[in-house]
Amino acid sequence: MKKGLESLIDINRRKGLPRTYRFNQLIRWFTLFLGLFAIAYALWVIFNKIDGDSSRIIKFAPILILLLAVNSVIRNLFTLNSMKFYQDKISFRYIGKLPVEIKWEDFVSMRLSAGKRKSVQLIYNSNGQERDFRFFLSFPHILEVINSIAELAPQMELDDFMKSIVVSEKERKKIKKAKISTTKSASDQAE
Repeated sequence: MKKGLESLIDINRRKGLPRTYRFNQLIRWFTLFLGLFAIAYALWVIFNKIDGDSSRIIKFAPILILLLAVNSVIRNLFTLNSMKFYQDKISFRYIGKLPVEIKWEDFVSMRLSAGKRKSVQLIYNSNGQERDFRFFLSFPHILEVINSIAELAPQMELDDFMKSIVVSEKERKKIKKAKISTTKSASDQAE
C-alpha cells in the first residue's frame, strides 16, 4: 500500500505539466469508424435490399443495427476523451464538442456522484455561478487524475470518499519520514 501511495505524492512535480490523460485512441477511433460503417451499411440494406416481401426479421435487424451504431457513435463523440493538466487550468476534451476548461482557483469541491454509474463531480465557479462537471470513475489512471486535481486545487472541499482516495498531508509526511529513516538505516549499514 505504501508503494502505491508513493507514486501519488507530488505527482504533478514528478510527471510535469502540461500532462495529458486519455482513453486509448486506437480503440476510440476504431469503434467510431466501425459505428459509422454499421450506420452506412444498415441504411444501404434498408433502402436497397428490403422490400414488401422481406420477412419481419430482415426488416427489423437493420433498424436494430442502426440504433446500436448511432448510440455508439454518439457516445464516442460526446463523452470525455482526454484531460490535459496545465499550470493554471485543466481542460476536459471531447471529439465532437468544444473542450471545458476550468482554472484551478475556481474549484469549490470534489465528490463522488452516486447514480447509475459512479462519477467524480467537480463543483466550480464560473462567472459568479456555481456549476458542476462530471466524469466517470472508468477514466484511465483515475487515482492519478483525482490526486493531481486535489494537489493543484488545494482549496477544494472533499467528501468522505474523495478524502479516502486523495493522499492527505498526514500520509505525505508519514511516507517522507519512512523514506528518511530507510535511507539513514541503509547508510548506517553501509558504514
